[in-house]
Amino acid sequence: MTLIRVDKQNLLSQTIPMPANHRFTINGIKWLWRYTRLRGCAAGWTFFESDASPGTQKVLIDDRLKGRVRLETEAHEFLHAANPTICEEHITQQAAELARILWALGYRRI
Repeated sequence: MTLIRVDKQNLLSQTIPMPANHRFTINGIKWLWRYTRLRGCAAGWTFFESDASPGTQKVLIDDRLKGRVRLETEAHEFLHAANPTICEEHITQQAAELARILWALGYRRI
């Protein structure tokens, strides 16, 4: 068995910042996923395509969020994109439960 020693300080100094824009396909629909500064009290926002603005499916996440709040917001906005007919209360509950489970399993942004 080979053991590998990891210098955490060196590893942290080599992390590359996450780009602000990502493109994902959710349920066969292409989405722009963007981290940006949001005004007001919204932590995230999901915009659906409409007749007035075709091709505008996008998710916005406030780039100031950290830790479990960020994870829960990402799950929340994903659930909106994947399930546009589910009510806000169910989305909020499911995102909180998913974030709690993933956090307990050790998922973190590095």
